[in-house]
Amino acid sequence: MKKFVSNLRRGLEEITLPVWTSFRKSAKPAPLSGKDGIVVSLTTFPARIGKLWIVMDSLFRQTVRPDKIVLVLSEEEFPERMNGIPDSLETYIDAGLEIVFVPWNMRCHNKYLYSLQAFKDSIVVTVDDDCYYRKDTLGRLLELHSKYPDAVCCNIAAIIDPLHFHEYSFWKKSERELPPGRLNLALGFAGVLYPSSMPQSFFNMDLARHLAPTADDLWLKAVELAEGIPVACGSFFPKPVTIKSAQKVSLRSLNKGSLNRNDLQWKALDEYFALEEKI
Repeated sequence: MKKFVSNLRRGLEEITLPVWTSFRKSAKPAPLSGKDGIVVSLTTFPARIGKLWIVMDSLFRQTVRPDKIVLVLSEEEFPERMNGIPDSLETYIDAGLEIVFVPWNMRCHNKYLYSLQAFKDSIVVTVDDDCYYRKDTLGRLLELHSKYPDAVCCNIAAIIDPLHFHEYSFWKKSERELPPGRLNLALGFAGVLYPSSMPQSFFNMDLARHLAPTADDLWLKAVELAEGIPVACGSFFPKPVTIKSAQKVSLRSLNKGSLNRNDLQWKALDEYFALEEKI
């Protein structure tokens, strides 16, 4: 029943999102501290950046606020750099949004590659660029982190099914708190917290591009298994409200579509890292 009510509410919020967020477009958010303690990191691309202010509105309104929000953009996709940034983000830049341009283009992997290395002594939380986040998104992750400081912490996980190890569609989503474990796969769209000083193997761009070019969640899980890093998940968390106008291009639908890219990339990762043996 809880899941049904949550999905119904989410559907209504997705329909009304353009209306109730439009009233906040001109509002000035409170400035961030600018410190490096808690860093929220995300990326986007030209087709979505026009609606990114909606994501920012939700991030700046968190009950537990981050110290810094970093938007990582590829120079390939934004050759004009700051001249290619829409006016709708100016108020967030004034309040502390930091925009970083990187020389590579690892697409979905951009959201963690820079920040986990640049802020290695910080807590880094990654989010997606097409969701309006609940006010308790960050607070719940930090609360979970206080219980399991050495684990990657997430709000929603997919639970790997050992009997269907290579079939992503069989993996069920979490609906209760999960202590640190090897079968829990953190789903990035709901927010994922990484403790400080992640291993250097996370940042092997050539290998990530070769094995999992469109599946950052699967790449990160593979490395976590290889490095012995467990994943913990919080109690039931409603899926974030999707910004439908930003969904014209979606890796989620691409990876789960007829090409089964999730399965293909997970098999490639398994062959390289011998993941099934580690489960």
